[in-house]
Amino acid sequence: MSTALVIILIVVIVALVALLLMWTRARSGRQVRQRRVESRARGAEADRRFERAGEMQADADRQAAEARRQAEEAERRAQAAGDERAAAQAQEQRAREVDPDR
Repeated sequence: MSTALVIILIVVIVALVALLLMWTRARSGRQVRQRRVESRARGAEADRRFERAGEMQADADRQAAEARRQAEEAERRAQAAGDERAAAQAQEQRAREVDPDR
């Protein structure tokens, strides 16, 4: 009887070891799948942030272009005002030459 008991114990131990290995592999597989899901989520978040950064950069570029355009327009207006002032002074000078009492 003791030989049968030893064989039964060995079979039970081998079965337990086999179950332990299967459980460990299943757990490892779940962890790998979970890491994969988390990695995809991080990748999707990174893609969204990258896209948003691109949109923000494009918006900043548009604003910079608009600011340059406005600065150029202000410079043109200042030049036109200076030219008009010079023309007014010249006209005033000619008027004084024509009518010194003025």
